[in-house]
Amino acid sequence: MWTRYKRLLLIGIMIIMLLSSCNSFSQQETQNKGLTVLTVEFNSGAPIPNLYITATDVETGEVIEDAIGSEEGEAKFSKLKEGQEYAIAATTLENSTKNDGYTTIEHFTYDATKPYYRLQTHFSRDEQELDVPVVMQNPELPHGCEITSLTAVLNYYGLDVTKLEMADRYLPKQTISNVNGQRFGPNPNQAFAGNPRDKTHGMYVFAAPIVKAAEAVIADKHADLRVSNKSGSTQDEILQLVREGVPVVTWVTLDLSEPKRDLDKGWVYEGETVPHKAYMNLHAVVLTGHLGDKVVVMDPLKGFVTYNVDQFFKSYKELGKQAVAVHK
Repeated sequence: MWTRYKRLLLIGIMIIMLLSSCNSFSQQETQNKGLTVLTVEFNSGAPIPNLYITATDVETGEVIEDAIGSEEGEAKFSKLKEGQEYAIAATTLENSTKNDGYTTIEHFTYDATKPYYRLQTHFSRDEQELDVPVVMQNPELPHGCEITSLTAVLNYYGLDVTKLEMADRYLPKQTISNVNGQRFGPNPNQAFAGNPRDKTHGMYVFAAPIVKAAEAVIADKHADLRVSNKSGSTQDEILQLVREGVPVVTWVTLDLSEPKRDLDKGWVYEGETVPHKAYMNLHAVVLTGHLGDKVVVMDPLKGFVTYNVDQFFKSYKELGKQAVAVHK
């Protein structure tokens, strides 16, 4: 009797171990399936086929994987890591090189138990968007996102001016010097640090000097325009300007990543004694539209981009709420 009991107990343990093994295999199989990104049209929800989709590691800025969507709007990714934050971007294959169409970018944290990600895209100009022209900063202005964005806004109002004219003639600039290993330069609230043409040593500028550049060119060209520093404005106040037909130059980070600052790249502001950390992923774009939970921007590195509105304004706040508006 005891021998029979032990035999039954042993069989029970083996069955439990087998079921546990099968369950473990099933979980591993689920985790190894990767991610399927489904691209759909913003308004209708219909799948959009054949889009070029990239997955970028938000922390490093490295493109981890790219894929072309199927006729059903699906793209498979297998190299994503559990718990890692990624920026998923979708655009047409042609626009990935020409930058004259739309790119949709959203952030998400990869969860292997959720094998699908639905990405709403936006590829047609909408009546709620402003027809701000695309002006690309490269190759002449590798650090000229702020002045290039302003140039696009001025061109939107019909002002005949180029990004290089704005950068060379109107943008307040001061050099960064190195004395005994310490860098010295302007406060970005007063002037551009370095030169936007200089890929190695150019840095960035905040809203106030961009306002001065706009005021100077408006005066020289006798344009019927006015400019205002909208720094500190709330999300609703910025979006209301866009609804009223006013494009807004807005400071965010590249791909809305977390702000990155580096003391080694920083400098002592004029009139001060302590060095400030430098932003390594600061960027400026033109906010041109708002539809549902999306905003549309003219990005001087990518052309038209749509972002989640909450993610966009989170980055705006993290960069100190810097914004400039040009009005009729």
